[in-house]
Amino acid sequence: MNESVRAGRGRRARWLLLGTALAQAVSPVVAGFDQGSGADPVVVPPGPFFAVWGVVVLGSVAAALWGLPLPRATWKPWTAVQVPVSVAQVGFVVWLLAAATAPALTLPVFLVMLGVLTRSLWTVLRTPADRLTRVLLGGTLGVYTGWSAAAVWLNAAALLPGGATAAWALLVAGAALTACAGARLFGGQIGFTLAAGWALLGVVVSTSGAGETGLAALATAGLAAVAVTALASRKAAVQA
Repeated sequence: MNESVRAGRGRRARWLLLGTALAQAVSPVVAGFDQGSGADPVVVPPGPFFAVWGVVVLGSVAAALWGLPLPRATWKPWTAVQVPVSVAQVGFVVWLLAAATAPALTLPVFLVMLGVLTRSLWTVLRTPADRLTRVLLGGTLGVYTGWSAAAVWLNAAALLPGGATAAWALLVAGAALTACAGARLFGGQIGFTLAAGWALLGVVVSTSGAGETGLAALATAGLAAVAVTALASRKAAVQA
């Protein structure tokens, strides 16, 4: 893409990024949605674990504000991620609305969010940037993507009818495998690893409290696998 075209797009898209970040931040209050309700399957983490969204929404606003000045907004990695990250932030709002009115739609929305977040994080980690961009943009995207990589499977579990223990086990395994794949893909990035591990730890807590020892053991094994994969990936990156 021509540099002047990219710069012009960045001038406009920086406002889109900020606007959608603010919409994402206020939408839980407007929607009145309460995560982690008592009606959730046992594999869904307890309510306090969803505090990770506070990190995501505040980090998203902080990153958008940091990326607002033209010298940053019109240069990579900002120009490469302003639109896809905005799509994810709009997706968050749509997900909240769907959860209250059409729960079946939450899964495809979450999948789209995970797709654009994965691409955006990949781009940021492979593009030279200043330190605060790495911390605010890269760190927030890491947490956002890591939580989503595991939570999208738990979202699917919430849509299953009845007490489908075998299906829950497959979904927990899927969450662990996706988290491991992300830890490997992103070189053990701290934000991704911590958020994905936090989601799996929430599954351990919820299943243990419900007496589902098999599911708890599976989630614990997944959590350990994510940690090992992240450490190995970081070590490999340092040695490369």
